[in-house]
Amino acid sequence: MPIPKFDELFNDVLEFLSDKKEYKTRDVKEELSKKLDLTDEERHELLPSGSEPIINNRIGWSITTLKKAGYVESQKWGSINITEEGFKQHNKNPDITIDDLMEIDDVYNWFNPGKLKGPDGESTPEEEIEKSLKQINDSLADSIIENILNNDPFFFEKLVVDLLLKMGYGEFGRVTSPTNDGGIDGIINEDRLGINKIAIQAKRFAKGNVIGRPEIHKFAGALNEKGLSKGVFITTSSFTREAISSAKHQSIVLIDGEKLANLMIEYNVGTFTSHIYEIKRIDSDYFNSGE
Repeated sequence: MPIPKFDELFNDVLEFLSDKKEYKTRDVKEELSKKLDLTDEERHELLPSGSEPIINNRIGWSITTLKKAGYVESQKWGSINITEEGFKQHNKNPDITIDDLMEIDDVYNWFNPGKLKGPDGESTPEEEIEKSLKQINDSLADSIIENILNNDPFFFEKLVVDLLLKMGYGEFGRVTSPTNDGGIDGIINEDRLGINKIAIQAKRFAKGNVIGRPEIHKFAGALNEKGLSKGVFITTSSFTREAISSAKHQSIVLIDGEKLANLMIEYNVGTFTSHIYEIKRIDSDYFNSGE
């Protein structure tokens, strides 16, 4: 049989996870690739880049889509399990299709960034590449936050300092993380003498646990106590409107989970470039050089 497309594997994934146990993602890929009626050649056929077997890649994207739908979750890095919603929907409809999942807003918005539901016009190949790249980066961003939440708070404090240094803040200075931080998790010296400093507050919170105005006020108080005027408050979750307004009036820069993950991707903190694809164009100067 031909290698199934990623959207033809939803039910295989849900059926495998229907015992409600937690499995390593790599084990799910391995076991499912064995259960499918594929030849050895098909099971080991690689992507054009040679990075992994095609079937493993498609199972991975099937799992990612089911996560977006809320049918599968990762409670710790590298592992997955079916959710109660996924178990219920699989029992109700053992033949779930991509059309079914596209009825879920999070799935639709992921496949159609920036578009409203409705008839879709034709896209150019470049637009399709951009859309696919955004999907890949959105999935990577989710994995970054999962990884952070599965590490301890001290790791997160180090991570945010590493990120700011990579972004060019304090490249000539040193980073300190005081034991008794007094409301400040890290300090970056912007110059060799430490005359100008940036204070950092890092909160490793789950998505629904938003940062409110009181947390901003506490951080502002800690800045004043230390005689500092610059602060960056970074969280894996998000900020309330009141917190955002308060930060603006106190010269505190806020970075929420979405922005944090995107910055880590941009500056290769905890990520690396796997592949580079080039789009070639006609060199008109070359072809017109004889005129």
